[in-house]
Amino acid sequence: MTPEDRQRDQRGRLRRMRLLATGLLVAMAVLMVGSVALKPAYPWLSWVEAFAEAAVVGAVADWFAVVALFRHPLGLPIPHTAIVPRNKDRIGDALGKFVEQNFLTPENILAKLAEIDPAGHGAIWLAEPAHSRQIAAGLREFLPRVLDAFDDAAIEELLADTVAARIEAIDLAKASGGILAVITAGDRHQAVLDQVLQRLGAWLDLNRDLIKYKFGEQSSFTPRFVDNYIVNKFVDGIIDMIGEVAATPDHELRHSFNTALHDFIDRLRYEPAFQAKAEALKHEVLQSVDISRFVGVIWHAIKRQLLADAASQTSVIEAQLAEALQRLAGQILADRALADRINAAVSSLVEAGVERFGHQVAALIEEVVRRWDARAVTRKIEFEVGSDLQFIRLNGTIVGGTVGLLLQAGLVLLGLR
Repeated sequence: MTPEDRQRDQRGRLRRMRLLATGLLVAMAVLMVGSVALKPAYPWLSWVEAFAEAAVVGAVADWFAVVALFRHPLGLPIPHTAIVPRNKDRIGDALGKFVEQNFLTPENILAKLAEIDPAGHGAIWLAEPAHSRQIAAGLREFLPRVLDAFDDAAIEELLADTVAARIEAIDLAKASGGILAVITAGDRHQAVLDQVLQRLGAWLDLNRDLIKYKFGEQSSFTPRFVDNYIVNKFVDGIIDMIGEVAATPDHELRHSFNTALHDFIDRLRYEPAFQAKAEALKHEVLQSVDISRFVGVIWHAIKRQLLADAASQTSVIEAQLAEALQRLAGQILADRALADRINAAVSSLVEAGVERFGHQVAALIEEVVRRWDARAVTRKIEFEVGSDLQFIRLNGTIVGGTVGLLLQAGLVLLGLR
């Protein structure tokens, strides 16, 4: 049922109950007048008169009480009437304090959280593929709004400042030395040397003509066949030496390479002169490179990719989110300790939130009620409880008539009538 349909239904119920209560009042008034008029001919109608008279008094009194809650009866400014519109702000304050003190308490909320086991119930719900896909689809659809809400210029500036600060904080010499130390641990760099030697030998063999040409440029007075002979022998010798180094794990050249590399690493990590050169190089790079532009290109590329994926019917992000949510649900269901930790975290977060924001919720209720128009508030409350309040009028009519009969009986028993 929509809010409009619900309000229409409440208005109809209130109208019917008013007609019923008012109709009963009119009926009692007619009955009272009729019994008074016919009582001389029919003395027993004094009992009907007593019932009807008291019923009319009870009905009118309760009508006044019910109407006085919402407006001035008959439009007359009688004191202590129109209680709801006159005390709207006080009602809002009282309602806010009532909610804060009786509902938004850590004890109530934590007890309810402990009872419902949010982690367990959430995991059971999330383990259903349809549910995890539903959450993932909602996040995917929400992603473009989040991205559009970002100010690209502000994001680029923030990222550029962050990247620049991170680079500035890096000790380039020590970091480079540390990276090289990791790479060379366990002689892993020897495999790099093998690759370099292999490619160097292949390059020399394929570029004999170029080497001969260059050699000839430097030896203008020797015959070409002599240059060819020398170059071929030189290249063959180098290739043989490369093959020998590659085939000998304990070759002297490998030891020399090790010594030179480790010496370079130590100088990077511990020698101030090398560290100063590395810092100068870093600052030179920072000054020559437009980090803002670089970061901006990356940010726009990432944003375009995310927006394109979010608009796709076969979104990778959605599929991965759904899979991750299902895995998370499975882990929670399989690990009771994990679920308990999540519940404890949720309880702690909610407790902190209630303690910090509970008063603000109460203040929000008070502020909202204060902003409401008095007539609108009156209508809202009357539509909610008005039909039930009409039962007070009905009960007042019946109870008043019953009391009238009892009073009549008492007077008869006392001989006063």
